[in-house]
Amino acid sequence: MIYLILSIIFSTSLVLIFKLFERFDINNFQAIVFNYITAAFICFFTIREPISISTISSEGWLPYSIMIGFMFISLFNLIAYSVQNVGISVTSVANKISLCIPVIFAFIYYDDAISLLKITGIILALFAVYFTSKNNNKEEPLNATLIFVPIILFIGSGLLDVIFIHSLETFDLVNKGLVMKFSAILYAIAAIIGVPVLVIQHFKSHRIKIKNIIAGVLLGIPNVLSIVFFLRCLNHYPESSFVFPINNIGIVSVSAISARILFNENLSKINWFGVFIAGASIVLLSIA
Repeated sequence: MIYLILSIIFSTSLVLIFKLFERFDINNFQAIVFNYITAAFICFFTIREPISISTISSEGWLPYSIMIGFMFISLFNLIAYSVQNVGISVTSVANKISLCIPVIFAFIYYDDAISLLKITGIILALFAVYFTSKNNNKEEPLNATLIFVPIILFIGSGLLDVIFIHSLETFDLVNKGLVMKFSAILYAIAAIIGVPVLVIQHFKSHRIKIKNIIAGVLLGIPNVLSIVFFLRCLNHYPESSFVFPINNIGIVSVSAISARILFNENLSKINWFGVFIAGASIVLLSIA
């Protein structure tokens, strides 16, 4: 149970850290790039065997890792923007209930059986995104951009899950003990994609600052730990139908409570209803 609790804590801490970035005027992109440099370094450090470029280039999963690395850095920037402009709770819901997209993919690609529970879970997931994103304050003008941010995050996170899960299953990375190696390459690719852009920005407009580097390191540590403890939790509890719903509901719930306590983030009754049905959706999709 301790692994599950730690997974929830470190996963929740990521969105809370993004909220702190706004308070301390941290450059999101700079911090995110250094986050991936830190994450890659930690993963490579924990791998006992040496890794050569020639060995990696011959791996069948390399093209997948390149795609995922690109999506990593893109979605992490979108999450930072969403946390700071839409809210912690909405971001967590959009990110976590995106698991309905891999379920739909499994219907089509793996010929999984379609059940009433799965269909209900998918429908609830879509309603959850709508209700948690809904702004009931009539005094504030409707911002179309902010409405579409959680929707794009929902779709992007779901597609990322599809590619990641497909990679694990296709190349049997878990049973071969290659998950940490795979993760190290993902983080490294995300960093490699971000560094050239970072350098260009440094000389054109946004100078790299020490505080952004420190912020990136502080983000990178829980980023790796959230995955490490989640994988350990899966090893400890082979029933993924137990791990996935509890982990995702925990993240959504703790994020909403933390946002209210730490940042006085207000949710309307209909937003809380969205959080509630998000939890119901996660349970149905996981046990179906």
